[in-house]
Amino acid sequence: DFEERFKPRFRNPISTGWDLIDNISKGGLGQKELGVVIAPTGAGKSMVLVHLGAQAVLEGKTVIHYTLELQDTVVANRYDSCITEYPLSDLMGFKDEILEKVQDSEGKLIVKEYPTKSASTNTIKTHLSKLQKRGIKPGMIIVDYADLLKPVVVRKEKRAELESIYEELRALS
Repeated sequence: DFEERFKPRFRNPISTGWDLIDNISKGGLGQKELGVVIAPTGAGKSMVLVHLGAQAVLEGKTVIHYTLELQDTVVANRYDSCITEYPLSDLMGFKDEILEKVQDSEGKLIVKEYPTKSASTNTIKTHLSKLQKRGIKPGMIIVDYADLLKPVVVRKEKRAELESIYEELRALS
């Protein structure tokens, strides 16, 4: 339809919390967009993902964070630190203050842990369907990390499997 092409579309981006990245990406990550964090081992990719998720929680969004590498409690502690600005090393000493600040956040966080290579994009799709049936609408979905998802279709080459996984994640968005 000709007219449909000229209707304004709204991305409703979620800020990354970093002005430089927000400027480059026109306000942050938008609806139906797939963001990928790439860096060497030990460079802090998981912390970057937590930071992005925490920004969304602070903006009142519901964040569904899938972890295939770290324990769900470790990820949740990182969110607590990021949202409250208490250092990770001090979390145990400020439990009550952290609980109060986290409860005051407008957004919600769900951390779901799957063992490495035990979950596929279909597993995530099924979990998201269950959440939606409970009235939970995600504002941001984080997968840490996609390379550890089980491929839906096994391919001869690892790169073909990864390509397929990322295409499936893009379709999920």
